[in-house]
Amino acid sequence: MLSFSKILVLIVVVVAVWFGWRWYQRIGEVGREKLRERDYGRRPQPRRGGSEPARGPGGAEDMEKCPECGAYVAPRSAVACGRPGCPYGR
Repeated sequence: MLSFSKILVLIVVVVAVWFGWRWYQRIGEVGREKLRERDYGRRPQPRRGGSEPARGPGGAEDMEKCPECGAYVAPRSAVACGRPGCPYGR
């Protein structure tokens, strides 16, 4: 037969599982939010008067044509082509 103490223990266990599940879900949500911020939140500043480079899933970014030499480069990781008017000179 169910006694008062057994019912009380059952209620405590159910409440503990409920709050544990809510805590687990919240930790997962915060982690996903931080990943989203890392992948999409920080956008590089445009180098010239153009628009920002578009970044897609996985941190990919659109390439743009160098106005000096005509080569397509990723704006954040481009290096100078050696020409005096190269906008990617560092």
